[in-house]
Amino acid sequence: MTLHRPGARNTLRRPPKLPRPEPAPRVPVPALPKNHRTQPWPLISENHDDAGAGTATVTFLYESRRAKTVLLFVNRLTDERDITRSEMEYFGDGLWALSYRMDTDWRASYAFLEHTGCGEPPWRTETDQRTLRTLLDSGRCDPRNQLTCLNSGGTPFSVVELPDAPPQPHRIELRHPSLPQSAVIAAEHSVATASGHRRVWAHPVGRPGAAAPLVLLLDGETWLTHHRFQLSLDSARQAGELPDLWAVFISSGARSERWQYLGHHDGAARDLPESILPWAQRTLEAGYEPASTVVTGHSLGGISALWALAQHPESIGAVLAQSPSVWTDPDGALAAHLQQTSGRIRLEVGRQEWAMADQVRELADALGSTGAQVEYAEFNGGHDFACWRGGLIEGITALLAPR
Repeated sequence: MTLHRPGARNTLRRPPKLPRPEPAPRVPVPALPKNHRTQPWPLISENHDDAGAGTATVTFLYESRRAKTVLLFVNRLTDERDITRSEMEYFGDGLWALSYRMDTDWRASYAFLEHTGCGEPPWRTETDQRTLRTLLDSGRCDPRNQLTCLNSGGTPFSVVELPDAPPQPHRIELRHPSLPQSAVIAAEHSVATASGHRRVWAHPVGRPGAAAPLVLLLDGETWLTHHRFQLSLDSARQAGELPDLWAVFISSGARSERWQYLGHHDGAARDLPESILPWAQRTLEAGYEPASTVVTGHSLGGISALWALAQHPESIGAVLAQSPSVWTDPDGALAAHLQQTSGRIRLEVGRQEWAMADQVRELADALGSTGAQVEYAEFNGGHDFACWRGGLIEGITALLAPR
């Protein structure tokens, strides 16, 4: 990961759908080695010629004798407005293939969809974006790739990562050995908030004492159950990268509720400082110091985390916003509020997030120009839990480090 230092609730509740500024870097499938069926997939070959230095050819393979068409869905390489460009090529004997040329620090989740019936594949004919997204999110894992990650709906996707992708030493794989239930699920509580009772889960990292640091994680049920992130925090603590602390995972509810709860100055942005933080101070004796009270969120949650800091800098001192949905703030009200705070802000976005990367960079520049304590981090990936799960540990560690 490359690190750089640098109003009213919006009624638009769907991000703009923009085509890729240029097509994904698909290249002809190279000659396959004779033992390609026994190797781990995808096949990765680094390019060392002058034109391709620092890149690798990544060849995805899929086996099906029944399929009439196979779609390779790769996070933010597949363009939903030019989706046939992501269909794989058939090479006979049940083998389908597609190759991309990518920089060697790339990481992404991916899955396969196959069409076996008559007529057009459903991804070609579906015009409703929500239905198409649900279809794409239901793809199949790569059976010859052991590295996986759950998507937002809890469906396992495969993950491709090239040799120079940022290390993720504390991630917990789906195939992790079985663990005692007490190690997987944190203590559940119900907190009364302005938006109703909110489910939260409290997990001690190490042995936090009185006045311990506090990390508040939005989309808590996803991080807790899909990614077992509490175990990643434990691992980072055991490695000496984090202090003893309390982690509180905050539910964002079902998908329809999430769209109402996150992404604006109300909802979670109000509940965090006004209800959940006081509850943590009373119940856990944590989060008394703003400088060691961190809020994290991705996408819509990232905007909520930033709004919480903007509105209550006296109680929240640090925010990690991963791929924040800056499109929800078209009039710049959030940026104007953040320019007045003294909290620490870490903004993170993927270079493959063509619809939002420029917006996040511009926000970082705008905040940095006013002297705000902002860090801007880019990774070579997309809007993707496969990337966020590593960046989440890295960002929390950075924000809790001594200044």
